[in-house]
Amino acid sequence: MNDPRHRFCIVLRGSPAETQALALPLLARIPSSDVLWIGDAPLSAVQSSPTQVRRRLGQAFSAVVLDLHDGLSADVLGQCAGLVFGGGRLILRLPPEGVVPLTSQAELAVLPFSIDDVGQRFFLRVARMLAQSSACVPAAVFDAPDRRVTGDEEQALVVEQLAAGLAAPVPSLWTLVADRGRGKSSALGLALRMVLTSGSVRIAVSSDSPAAAQEIFRFATGNPQPPTDGPLRFVDPRALATCEQAFDVIVIDEAAQLPVPLLVAITHRHPHARLAFATTGRGYEGTGRGFVLRFLAWAAREGRPLQQLSLRRPIRWDPGDPLEHFVDQALAIDAEPAPIEALRLGSLDDDAQLGEPPVHRLLDRDALAFDEPLLRDFFGLLVHAHYRTTPSDLHRMLDAPNLDLHALLVRGRVVAASVVAREGSLSDPVCVALSQGRGRIRGHALPDTLMCHAGYPDAGRLSMVRSVRVAVHPSLRRRGLAALLVEHVHRSYPDADLFGTLFGATAELLQFRRQLGYELVRVGASRGSRTGEPAAVMIRPVSSQAKALCASLRQDLAHNLSLQLALLASDGEVCLDGALRSSLLAHLPSPVPLSSASRQRLITRYLTGPQPFDALAQVLTDYVTQHQAQLAQLGHREQCLLRARVLLRLPWPRVCAQAGYPSVPAAMRALRPALRALQLVVDGPLPQDMG
Repeated sequence: MNDPRHRFCIVLRGSPAETQALALPLLARIPSSDVLWIGDAPLSAVQSSPTQVRRRLGQAFSAVVLDLHDGLSADVLGQCAGLVFGGGRLILRLPPEGVVPLTSQAELAVLPFSIDDVGQRFFLRVARMLAQSSACVPAAVFDAPDRRVTGDEEQALVVEQLAAGLAAPVPSLWTLVADRGRGKSSALGLALRMVLTSGSVRIAVSSDSPAAAQEIFRFATGNPQPPTDGPLRFVDPRALATCEQAFDVIVIDEAAQLPVPLLVAITHRHPHARLAFATTGRGYEGTGRGFVLRFLAWAAREGRPLQQLSLRRPIRWDPGDPLEHFVDQALAIDAEPAPIEALRLGSLDDDAQLGEPPVHRLLDRDALAFDEPLLRDFFGLLVHAHYRTTPSDLHRMLDAPNLDLHALLVRGRVVAASVVAREGSLSDPVCVALSQGRGRIRGHALPDTLMCHAGYPDAGRLSMVRSVRVAVHPSLRRRGLAALLVEHVHRSYPDADLFGTLFGATAELLQFRRQLGYELVRVGASRGSRTGEPAAVMIRPVSSQAKALCASLRQDLAHNLSLQLALLASDGEVCLDGALRSSLLAHLPSPVPLSSASRQRLITRYLTGPQPFDALAQVLTDYVTQHQAQLAQLGHREQCLLRARVLLRLPWPRVCAQAGYPSVPAAMRALRPALRALQLVVDGPLPQDMG
């Protein structure tokens, strides 16, 4: 505890009232504006709900007080630790020893499981590590740390490079990727201060929220409040993607929190600007892999010079920080795939052999919670392979009662990992309610989309096994390990009606699943996807009921997919290159012509249920086209909406502008009522029975 810029944790146990009373005296020397309370808090405190903590990323406090009486969120714990400035304290308010808070556990209790079926492994693991950590110190009054940041040579070099690049009148792309607390925001602010002195320049700063950009403005202007006009201003990222105003410099902080398609749209919208994107490459808000794997790969081909910068040394606190070490360990933020030397594989050329056959194992999660090397091998593969892995994934992995963990091991180390969810087998009342739009269901993603989006209520009754994640050691890819593991999963559930998966579609992944007997049955609208790829649903039917369902789903897809893809391309929200489009359309059956009764049944199903427009795009478009003359009998907004979106297939922002809706979500919500109004004019009231 000799280093004044190290951060520590104080644990207070008791009831909510008791832990609040214990916390207040510890903060006596800290200005109330420099203390952030999460959850239950005194009336005059600076407060945030657990769900809003992410919006404060980029800010810093001398103390953060986190109320854990209602449950432990892995993501929130990591986020709160990152908000503590060097020399400060994270104060955890916990129930009495031996009591496990149940609220966060309840979120994992998916049907047919109850809260009693949810594991307590994650909470007990964190509590065990906390008790053993050097970050945990006795409760005592402490002083506000010195908030002056002087930086170091590494940051000074990055600031110099950024300032020179952003001031030069040549279009360019800059990226700054580093772990939390390395001074990304302050480096951006210092660089912008230098750019402002270089001459007349128009600068837009953007982030997921204005609060997340405060540190940039603090260092750029001395005032953390983001201005909305002048040469340096805050601009909402979605406005940047559509605005007519030109900016010379655009800086986006926490870029991994934004959808990749939005980052692409911003870049395209400002072809002459100098753009800088900063984000956390590995941290508690997600690994940033979507930014690293997808956006950076695209940016390298975009045409403007791309410069990639990084920061390794922490700025907000000193190296060796105890709190950072505890959070990294407890949340497995720094988990990596097994070191290749441990596998003793020798040569790693394409013909290298594993030396012994991989062993399949269904992991015992009670044992896994205490087997740190195995846990970190397994979770490290997921972190490395997927575009967005958060600490909450670790919580679900350990405790969700409907999840199973499968692994291939060589010499006891994980070389391939798979997380699967047991879904479906829902009761008739639940299936009927969901198919009629009365509520949604947690933890049953595959039956939910087949019932609510695809429109098949009986699908929920089937027993399903959904592949949530599959990952292979980065040094051992393209050797058949993923296929081998998936086949082991198939054999592990002999009573399943079908196997399925939902993922951001790529031509490679579609081909991989097809080779394993999966068929494409749905493509989603995927608005706001961080992957920038359309959402694909594929299933491998086993039982006769599942095979009949699959055939019906593929007929629906054959009728609608071409128009769906045209609408997706119009919106520009997803990456849809020629290879992906061809792969999506491949192997579809020839569509069987629909009878008039079938068309009417589908239209009625859309108008009275939760099915999205894209799932019945062709039938609904044909209906509006057939009855264009009756559009004149609708209200002005409804006419404009149906003409712009259904007949002209305009992107949603243009639809909003033409029809006068305040936002894209508002226009999307209005589409069903507008079609219902047209149907009422054409056919009269709907029958009570959907048929």
